[in-house]
Amino acid sequence: MTESLLSHSVSADIIEVIDVETAQQIAAMATSEVSELAQVVIALTLRAYRDGHACLSIDNITSWLPHNAEVPLWPREEQSWVAAISENSEVFGSAAGLESNPRPPFIFENNRVYISRVYQEEENIASYLKRNNGEHVSIILGGPGTGKTFTVAERLRAIPDSDIRSLALCAPTGKASRHLRAVLDKQLREKGASNALLTALQNAPSTTVHRLLGFSPHTFPKFTYGSHEPLPYELVIIDEVSMMSLSMMNKLMEAMAPSAELWLVGDPNQLASVEAGSVLADIATVATDKNSWLWPRSKELTDNHRFGNDSPIAQLSAAVNKGKAGDVINILTSGDAVIEWIDPVAQPTELKNLINTVTDHAKKVRDAAQEGDVAHALRLTGALQVLSAQREGTLGIYDWNAMVESSLGQDATKRWYAGRPIMITRNDASLNLANGDVGVVCNENGTLVAQFGDAEAPVAVSLARLADVDTVHALTIHKSQGSEYDHVIVVLPESGSRIITRELLYTGITRPKTQLTVVATEKVLREAVSTPVRRATGLSDRL
Repeated sequence: MTESLLSHSVSADIIEVIDVETAQQIAAMATSEVSELAQVVIALTLRAYRDGHACLSIDNITSWLPHNAEVPLWPREEQSWVAAISENSEVFGSAAGLESNPRPPFIFENNRVYISRVYQEEENIASYLKRNNGEHVSIILGGPGTGKTFTVAERLRAIPDSDIRSLALCAPTGKASRHLRAVLDKQLREKGASNALLTALQNAPSTTVHRLLGFSPHTFPKFTYGSHEPLPYELVIIDEVSMMSLSMMNKLMEAMAPSAELWLVGDPNQLASVEAGSVLADIATVATDKNSWLWPRSKELTDNHRFGNDSPIAQLSAAVNKGKAGDVINILTSGDAVIEWIDPVAQPTELKNLINTVTDHAKKVRDAAQEGDVAHALRLTGALQVLSAQREGTLGIYDWNAMVESSLGQDATKRWYAGRPIMITRNDASLNLANGDVGVVCNENGTLVAQFGDAEAPVAVSLARLADVDTVHALTIHKSQGSEYDHVIVVLPESGSRIITRELLYTGITRPKTQLTVVATEKVLREAVSTPVRRATGLSDRL
């Protein structure tokens, strides 16, 4: 059996060569022989973590098998896997083993295999939330347009001036954190908030979680704030929590002062973090249960103020969330002017017309940018946006960007051209630009300059200072999280893919304010609606 199961698993794309090499290195360090099946468990646990799972679920071990494919020597019965783990206790320890030195590289508990560090992170988060029955935590859940930020503003207004605390605002991205501050400031001023509260908001940092914690990759410890040095704030509000990874949430909670409050705000139905864990979804599972201890600490908002609950987009979003593929198809074919559905295979003419709509819009952006009408160019970038599920392949973002730039002709043959919409891909504190910020290149007295921010108060940045940017005539659905546009075109691949999930589709179709176009075959749509992200975690059980 030597190496046979490992090699078959690699051939079937269940694990990768790097996972096998790491598993063999770990096995070589053990004082007793580690069976091949145990090495497969190691490799699978590593692969699972890379795919976003907090752990490897032995209960669902067969889900890793390719569809309708046989992998020789792969045990179908759970007992074989459990036995292999139990026979190698030096590698797969219990929770008690975390206190030993050296501690085991993996922890086995409740039929779940964890990397030891990840197990500790999950335990830490659960312990933090359960402390004092969660009295230091508030959870605000809801989809786009349900009033999450309004609820935060009202809760802040309810705090007496004498009790207003030192405040920090943060989010996984700089763009989201700045948006949170701007919306809160607007709503609090409109509601006549006290000067004390407005001053506290003005003085509050509004930044990424990494920057709030003082991340520095070249120092030790890498974070200024943590269990060794608590954050100097009595109230921390974090938005877009669905994008928070298990590791980052653990870092934040470790850094919270014992007396501080933490407000968690987000949409649990959106895409989870690109890194491991589904923290908000796990918390929401417990917080939305009326019999749960977290129920009094949470508020779930369901009324959609952006569309109205009876709007086609709201109904479509609800049908996707509930996994009702038939309802999704019925809504898309209802003939309502707000939603258009194009099958790229069966409707080539309609698809061509849509591409013309996108290229015509790009030409309008170019014309405004060439004329130096910055405000109009920036407004146009928010008027229509193509969101594709994938980067490569037919109708991926590279394909869309190439089609659009080809239609712009000579104007788009150089790297920088008037009308080029760009997205910042790395935070740049010196320019006060964050990953996800979108701008447009405009002509300014014969010189091309990038313009960012609000159309009424744009910020000009020299092109020479921009290093990390992407062209975004089209962008991925992942990159669109936290953004909204007038008309959104959501594009799924023509054939199924493991990345096409219910959460991906939901995130895309909830970005528009007024108009939605979906480009997908019925088969792929049904697969997406029927494929929720099932990340293996134990956090909701711990809560």
